[in-house]
Amino acid sequence: MAMMGNFIKDWLHATILRRRACVSSMRKTRRTGWSLPGLLALGTISASGLFGVAAPASAQMPSPVYGAAGEFSASLPWDSRRQFYEQIPDRPIFDGEQSPFDRLLKQVLEESWIQVDYMLWNMDQSNHKIIGESVSGVNRPDFGYLALDRSSGQQPVTSTGQGSLGYAPRLDIIDLNSMNGMRLKYGLETTTGTFEASASWIFQTSRSASPQPYIRRTNLLSDINGNQISTSVNTAITPVLDQTGVTAIPFLRDGAISNSALIFNTSYGIYYDHSMFNTEFNYVWDDQRPINGPHLKYVLGVRYLKLDEAMLQRGVDSDTFLDTNGDEVINSRVATIDSDTINQLIGPQVGLRLEFVDDRFTAGVQPMLTVAANQIDARVSTDNLFMADNPLTTTVDESTAPTVDRISQDKLSPILSLDAYLKIRIFEQMQLYAAYNLMYLDSIVRPGDVIDYQDDGDGIPDLDALPTETTMLIQGLTIGTIIEF
Repeated sequence: MAMMGNFIKDWLHATILRRRACVSSMRKTRRTGWSLPGLLALGTISASGLFGVAAPASAQMPSPVYGAAGEFSASLPWDSRRQFYEQIPDRPIFDGEQSPFDRLLKQVLEESWIQVDYMLWNMDQSNHKIIGESVSGVNRPDFGYLALDRSSGQQPVTSTGQGSLGYAPRLDIIDLNSMNGMRLKYGLETTTGTFEASASWIFQTSRSASPQPYIRRTNLLSDINGNQISTSVNTAITPVLDQTGVTAIPFLRDGAISNSALIFNTSYGIYYDHSMFNTEFNYVWDDQRPINGPHLKYVLGVRYLKLDEAMLQRGVDSDTFLDTNGDEVINSRVATIDSDTINQLIGPQVGLRLEFVDDRFTAGVQPMLTVAANQIDARVSTDNLFMADNPLTTTVDESTAPTVDRISQDKLSPILSLDAYLKIRIFEQMQLYAAYNLMYLDSIVRPGDVIDYQDDGDGIPDLDALPTETTMLIQGLTIGTIIEF
């Protein structure tokens, strides 16, 4: 009992001392203001006095120093306080916290693909028409015919007096094959189908041609005086090289077919320029079938096609005569016939897309029909066509002056196209593309057909621009790469 009394006595003494220390601290706080260390100490002392349990000496925390500035105290300089840093997580450009517009751009990018192609196309000169007009009684004036000079009405002769046969050039001597181009295509997958936009170019290409050497394939001959001795012009014989032949472009005389021709006895050449631009905007409806397997899709869109062509004919005709002193003078006439046309076709188009899709490849065919309105612009110009200035005089002859004629009109020119293609997937987001392309243009005007070769017998050229309609067949190969995002 004595021991229990002593324990209670010691406990009461310790409690009284702690309370006095707490009251003293509170008085100091009232004079100096409350502080965080003082409040913490007061809470600790109150808890100890309430429960009457003292912590073992070995486990007690060191007593705080009241009134001292801690390492977080505002009284310390800012560079002496402990600093806290918050690391902001890295975010992609497009995430859930971005704006709705950013999320739309992300989705558009993920559903897009681009295609880059190289094109090797043939702009076939399917028109085998003679450059000029028809010749009376002759089916193939390009095989050789009895041409009469439009100014003299006589058959051209050589320096030895031998008659020369005329050869009419043909449009198909111009090689418009193997023309280079490129195509860019963009696609966007939607919930109901695919939007596709493409632009292709056949680059500006220049080609030249000449009908020489002349190969005679008729029995039409003449004596040394230029007199015709045989008229069996349509009887085929073994082709013979004609060293004395001349280029003779057939003309109409007062609107009638004749043997009148524009003669070039020295040289003749054709220089042809060609370029084409095509752009399409199409929407392809999905047939909602499983990805692998056959598909039949409908295509609706619009097409714009610009066909720009020009043909320059340049011929040289030389005459030899004596001047007043008896000296020989050679008068060379360099004549040009320049024709150029622009066809701009625009209109809606419809088509089908038949595909067989597999994980590794896609094979398909796509026929399309475009109902296009064609705006046609054509021009025909000449220079020194019938005669050149006399080198012995300074007088300018009006017949040597340049001439120009232009036309512009609108027509309905349908376009038929067919694409057969194969896609091979080599990576998860990359495919190889190869296709055979066929395009048929109707009711267009080309520079080889737009010239009206008329002659009324005087020295003034009468060549006009005539909107003669023709067709054009385009075909070729396309190879490229498709990159999916």
